[in-house]
Amino acid sequence: MAELPHAWLLRLLKVPPAPVIPSGDVRVFRSAPAYRSYRVFLWAVRQVGLVAGLTVGAMFLSAVVPHINFPLSEKIAWGLEALAWLGFIVQLPFGFLVARIDYAFRWYVLSDRSLRLHEGIVSFQEKTMTFANIQQVSIQQNPIQRLLGISDVKVETAGGGGSSGSKDGGSGHGEHLHEAHFRGVSNPGEIRDVILARVRMHRDAGLGEHSMPERNEPASASAASLEAARELLTEMRALRQALPSRRP
Repeated sequence: MAELPHAWLLRLLKVPPAPVIPSGDVRVFRSAPAYRSYRVFLWAVRQVGLVAGLTVGAMFLSAVVPHINFPLSEKIAWGLEALAWLGFIVQLPFGFLVARIDYAFRWYVLSDRSLRLHEGIVSFQEKTMTFANIQQVSIQQNPIQRLLGISDVKVETAGGGGSSGSKDGGSGHGEHLHEAHFRGVSNPGEIRDVILARVRMHRDAGLGEHSMPERNEPASASAASLEAARELLTEMRALRQALPSRRP
């Protein structure tokens, strides 16, 4: 595997091992290699933004600091600016390596009952959703992903609620607790079809469907009421035929 030379980084970040694949009818999907280019591009854009911010900060200090009447103000200000640039330079190789190998540490496992997401390097997350609770599956693609031939598959379950961070299209932080994303996949249609097929299978089998008994109970009640009405009608007809025979 091409990422093995970066094993020291994985040990440093204590990245969890690959998930254990359960037995049975299981499909495993991974992010496409093109997702690596996508992550590196997003990382590069962020670095350009940081450089722009640091440059503007330096220009601001050049214009303001000479007018501040405070002992050592210029040295303190430029010292802080130097520390900011040093921090930027130090994080460059680390951030680049994370962006480059992140795609290889994403597993999307579809068993016969649930889907399981296992992803992340710096911030790891694992999420499991049962097919019985899935309500919607959609494919999302921005212009950059379109150029690279990849997409995200978004899965939503019943509920909704809080979210867990910032939505950056990266490691899944910030998505709602009732959402899951298959990020950077090259076969989104296949993934969507497999999920929907298993959702239909569970609903056809009545697994996890609370509405099934509710539909059956009114049917049983209506059948019993109809039978009772027929018996009552039969008795009323018999009574009507019996009444004239008793007249004098």
